Amino acid sequence: MRFYLVFLFTLPLIFISCSTTEPVIEKEPEPSIFELDEEIAEEYLLEEMEEMDMFLFEHRMYLSNRFAILEHDIPETYLIERVREESEADRYAGFRVQLLATRNIAEADSASDEFRIWASERIDGYEPNTYVFFRQPYYRVRAGDFRDRDTAIEFSRLIKNRFPGAWVVHDRIEPDQVPSDNTEFQLRDMRRIEFQTEENSE
Repeated sequence: MRFYLVFLFTLPLIFISCSTTEPVIEKEPEPSIFELDEEIAEEYLLEEMEEMDMFLFEHRMYLSNRFAILEHDIPETYLIERVREESEADRYAGFRVQLLATRNIAEADSASDEFRIWASERIDGYEPNTYVFFRQPYYRVRAGDFRDRDTAIEFSRLIKNRFPGAWVVHDRIEPDQVPSDNTEFQLRDMRRIEFQTEENSE
């Protein structure tokens, strides 16, 4: 009972203490002494301007208008030169076909020699170079120099029967070793070669 009496007396005190003593009134912002009508300010500025300032004011362009009508009139010859420079700057970027990645240098050299011999006997239209280099932690054996990925993929499909782990990788290439655009990769028909050698031996 005593607790309820204390609670009843303290509750009104809490409400009274939380209420504000003055009503909140939102004040309107006072007008600025320097606030002028835009038309009056523009007329005043026009009277005070010199001839050059007047010309610039009459021909001014707002930023949004400027970019709405902005056009790049670059002569065609400069555009061609830029494309040529970009392609020349990146002439060593291309693709190769990775044949093997191993920790054993002897195995890498052996795979490189094996591919070189096989390619000289079986591939018509292109004599790919082989490259062995070390990139932590593997020795990598790669073949060919190709400017575009599609050509490298076509070449990798040709050699997959003999080197099933072959796959195309992005690499720095030797531009002088890139096959021409009209090169067709194909395997030699070994039966025909064997038949010709038998005829020649007779």
